[in-house]
Parts: sequence; C-alpha cells; structure tokens
Amino acid sequence: MQDFQKRLPPKATAKNNSHTIHGITLDDPYAWIRDENWKTPEDGVKNPEILEYLTAENAYTEDFFAPLKSITQKIFDEKRGFLAKIDESVPVKRDDYYYYTRQSINENYPIYLRKYKNLQATEEIIMDLNKEATKSSFFRLGSFSVSPSHKLLAYSVDTIGNEFCDLRIRKLETEEEFDEVISQVAGGVIWKADSTGFYYLQYSAEWRPKKLFFHELGTPVDQDVLIFEETDEITTLGIGRSFDRQYMFVESGTKDENAVYVLDLTLETTSLKKLMDRQEKRLVSPEHYQGSFYFLMNDTGPNFRWVKQESSGVLTEIIAHNSKQYLTSIVPYQLGVVVSLVEEGLDKIALFDMATKAYTFIKMPGDSYQLSLSPTTYGDTIIRFSYSALNKPYTIYARPFNKEQLTVLKVQEIPSGFNEDLYVNERIWATGRDGVKIPISLAYRRDLVQKGQANPVLLYGYGSYGYGMDGGFRYHALSMMNQGFIYAIAHVRGGDDLGYQWYLDGKMMHKKNTFNDFIDCAEHLVKEKYTTMGMVSAMGGSAGGLLMGAVVNQRPDLFKAIIAHVPFVDALNTMLDDTLPLTPGEFVEWGNPKEKAAFDYIHSYSPYENVKRQSYPAMYITGGLTDPRVTYWEPTKWVAKLRDHNTSNNPILLKMNMDAGHAGGSKRDEQLWEDAEDLTFLLKIYGKEVITNATH
Repeated sequence: MQDFQKRLPPKATAKNNSHTIHGITLDDPYAWIRDENWKTPEDGVKNPEILEYLTAENAYTEDFFAPLKSITQKIFDEKRGFLAKIDESVPVKRDDYYYYTRQSINENYPIYLRKYKNLQATEEIIMDLNKEATKSSFFRLGSFSVSPSHKLLAYSVDTIGNEFCDLRIRKLETEEEFDEVISQVAGGVIWKADSTGFYYLQYSAEWRPKKLFFHELGTPVDQDVLIFEETDEITTLGIGRSFDRQYMFVESGTKDENAVYVLDLTLETTSLKKLMDRQEKRLVSPEHYQGSFYFLMNDTGPNFRWVKQESSGVLTEIIAHNSKQYLTSIVPYQLGVVVSLVEEGLDKIALFDMATKAYTFIKMPGDSYQLSLSPTTYGDTIIRFSYSALNKPYTIYARPFNKEQLTVLKVQEIPSGFNEDLYVNERIWATGRDGVKIPISLAYRRDLVQKGQANPVLLYGYGSYGYGMDGGFRYHALSMMNQGFIYAIAHVRGGDDLGYQWYLDGKMMHKKNTFNDFIDCAEHLVKEKYTTMGMVSAMGGSAGGLLMGAVVNQRPDLFKAIIAHVPFVDALNTMLDDTLPLTPGEFVEWGNPKEKAAFDYIHSYSPYENVKRQSYPAMYITGGLTDPRVTYWEPTKWVAKLRDHNTSNNPILLKMNMDAGHAGGSKRDEQLWEDAEDLTFLLKIYGKEVITNATH
C-alpha cells in the first residue's frame, strides 16, 4: 500500500459549469466528462480528453492491482474450483422434446441442447454460445425462444454491452438463418401458435420499449405490422405469455400502474383486447387458467390479492389481501395452482386448493434461505423448485401434486469440496432509528470467526425498485467467508424483502430510509459484537451503488472500504435530464426534480452533490463505457470529486470497462476475475494475507 500511495492519481480538470433551478445553483465542475455527442450508448465516446482521462484512471487502477496479481489469481483459481467440471441443467419436457443446457469448466458460455421423446435419444445441439461468441469481443445472449413447431429458433444478441439486441431466426434442422435481422429488440419474442411469425417489442431511440410489432417469417422487416404503440413519455410496454401458452399479454404502464391487453395466439387476428384499464397506483399481473383470466393486483392492499375476472367483467376474489403474506406469483398448472409468497421475510411455496382455499406449504429448514419455484410446463405432473442458503449450495427438488414427497433432481456440485458444518448461517434483526426491525442475513466460517473480535465484515445492500435480496448461496460470499470475512446482507427498505410496503417505504420521499437502514445494520453488527468499529466494509451495485454513495457521505467513519459497481451516484443531474434513456420512467421511483419538493429531497442525498471535504475510506468503483442504465460519466465524475475532497490517504480507484456495459464482462472467466479483484482489494485494505490452506 505504501508504494502505491506514492503514486499520484489522475486529476480531472475542474471546469466552470453551473445552472440554477428552483433558486439553487448547482455547480458541476466535471460535467465535461459526459461527451457532448452522447445521446445513447451506441454513440460512444469520441472526445479525446475524456478517453485520455479514462485511460489514465484504468492505468492507475492497474498499478494498484499489479503487485497483487498473485493474490487475485489464487482467489480466481479457488472460484473456478467451485465450478463443476460439467454442469448440466435438469431437462424440461416440452411436447416431445427435452430441453437443457450444459457448460464445462473450460467454457465461458453454455450450450443449448435437446433430445427427442426420451433422455436416451441422440443429443441435438440447438446453439453453442461459445462458437457464437467468437464473432465479437463482447457477447451476451438476449432472448432465446424455440417455436411451437420446435423447428425454428428466434434469438437475440448484444455484441456491444448496451443491451440493444439484434434478433435473428434460425432453422434448427439445417442451422440456416433467415435473411431478416431485426434491430433494437427489447426482451423476448412471443410466437404465434402455428409458428408462422412472432410478436416483439422494439426500443425507441431513447432506449424505451414503445412499439409492439408482428413479424411474419420470410417477409421484410420494414413490412412488420405495428400492433400497439405507447406515446406517453413515461410509459413503456412489456409482453408475456400465459403459462398454458395460449395467450399473449401486453402490459402498458409504469412501475406503479399498468393496463393489460390480451391476444389469442391460436387465432389469425392480431388485434388486442383490453382486459384491465390503467388505474392510479394499481399494479396488475395477468394469467389465464381453465378458460378464465386471473390477476394479482394491489388495489385493496400493498401485498396483493388474487382475483378471477368473470365474463361480465366482475372480479371475484380468490385469495384476499393479507398484511402478513406478500403474494409474489401464482402459477396455474393443469393439475393445480402453485402460490409463491413472502412471510416474515422468508420465501414460501404452497399448493392452493381452489375449492377450499387452503394452502399446503412446502416446508424447508432454516431462518435465512432462498426458495424459488422453477415453473416448467402447464401439463407437468410435478412442481419443481430450488432451495439454497448462504451455507447450502443449490438443490433442485421435485414434488408431485398428489403427495408430500420430495425428490432431489440436482445438487450443486462443488468439486473442490464443501463442508456445510464449517459455516454458520444466521438471520438477525437490527432496530432502525425509527423503531423498524430490519433483517440481516449473515454467514461465516466458525473456525475463522469468533464473536467479540475485530472480524472483517462485508455488508451488501441494494434497496431499490422493490427488488428484494434473498439469502441464497453465492460463490463470492463463499470466497469471502473462506478468507475470514463475515458476509452479510442488509435487507433494507426499498426492496420488497418484507412485503410490497417495505418497498414503498424506501422510495420517492422515503428514500432516506434505505440509507438509514443500511447504516443502522452496520452499527448493529458492531453492537452485537460480530465485529468492531472500523472493520465493516460495504458493497452495492447500480441503485445499490447510490446506497454506497449516500452512506459513505453520511458516515465515512463507519466503513473500512466501499465497493460500488456501476453506481447510480449522479442522481440529481440524471433525473433532471429527461433526454437520457431511462429518466422519464424513473420519476415514479425517485421523483421528478423539476418539482421543487422532489428536487430538494433528491438534492439532499444525491451522492455526487453531497461529497464533502472529509476523510473517506478506501473505495473501489467500476463502470461500463456502453452502459445505458448508469452512464459511464456517473462513476467517473464521482471519483474525480471524491479525490478532490478526500482528506485521507486511502486509495480511490476507478475501473472503467471500455468494452462492456452494466453487467461487466460477458465471459464467465471475466466475471470470476472481476469478483476476485473485489476480494483482492478488500484483503489489501485490511492488510490480510490470503488464506491458502483453508479447507471447505
């Protein structure tokens, strides 16, 4: 560390730039880091001053990691040791075919496969992503949809990292591809039942899915039929298919409310029928079952209820809203209905009897875990689900509808070895400053950690968009625990970890609850003697990066180190610029700062605006040049301002991936190396030697 500290970090030139809104002048001395010609990620960065600065930042970060490469290599090798030599998914039967994937330890991508009629049949390769990936330096599969005839494949690919995918159609028998290529496809496709064409969404130039098209195979793309267009600036479209595959659903709305349309895929018509109007603050999730339409909806309470739409349009309640049970999904199989819900912060799966309205729960052990239904096909006779915990690798189970019998279909293999008894897995509850109880999932090795000592802790958080964090198995957590860290997850408000109200209590004008909860969780770990003051580090990405920026501004003394991946830290400027791809649709999450109340609130916590002259901890920050979600200049500006205000000698590093976007490198080994660098950074900051003889 001492040698590195002698090196001067890159210094971005501060240039006069300010504007006034609501009577407040915003100074933005690093606004020039946004290329003035940048409108979407496809435009790229052309300004040589910006490119030179980003290159200098990457070189500075490389200088930090260069003498630590042997440590990173050891961690990387350990992570690869967690991977199965051959990892094959459990096949799913659809009609006469069994579909599955396989990936070997030496492959960066999976191979998509199938067998006809039985699992002893000859294996057919549908697509080898490893071969496809050789065509570009970046490769990520977008959608993958086999036609109902099982003769065609519609797939989309992102070769830049900006998530603008090109869609192609391939004949599976010959691997010949149709001439037509559809650009800027958003999400997957929905095939017509006769396989003569499909429906798809297309991004607007502003990266918003606004148009629904129908493409007939063999016809020019410019002749595709526009089925539906959303013209409201903040509204986007989404498409899905009923579980019985008969209907396509089209949802038009925001994160808070939506309308629902339907189209019968077995008919010739391409006309949509409206099922549900859009109503303020009401979300609707549709499904079809035995000739009727059903909806999950939050009109009578935040935790949703399940209703049936009668032919008259009247809604009949099937499952009432329950303040203690948060309904997250309902999957209607031919033999019965399966419900997923959250109760006291834990995932639950149950069979639901439509006649008696009684639940039969699938009971799994532990007070912190991941439990997730894995829907297969409508006619399947078994329920398939996965279960794991921070100290339990994934297991996939099957349960028949007609009896309480669990069959293990697959256990996640860890060839280097795994002894569950070495790891402690707990859920504890912190008391927030407003009295709210906040769950923390944590795990550690009992032979490397003792309460009451200065144990290193990595506290992970997200807390936005209603995305809850489960307590499931994670390779990066396993690596950290094997190096003596306590790995903890703060289930802060802003996610839906304790129900939909938990999300509502951490958004818009309640956003600061997310930051306060995280700080309170960190302090609770110290209070309960899991560690001591100054030994907690924190990690978050994207909106979780905003969390990192907010808490480190408020309590830099609380954290040893911060890791922020693609962090949304220039929140106020981003939300003021409605020309950016995502901004208009984000007003319902953060507020519209063109309204003074929202402006004042966002201004009070936005990480970039609130950087101050103080002693910051060590920080490792990443970004992606083609990222459409958190644009490259957000982490870059933040780093420049942090360095200008930091009074400590702790390193502040920026790694900008010049060939990728929001999710980092596309190859598995790239992702493993990036994870290994995170832990390398922490080990260096803590002054810890890598533990090479820890069995697991």
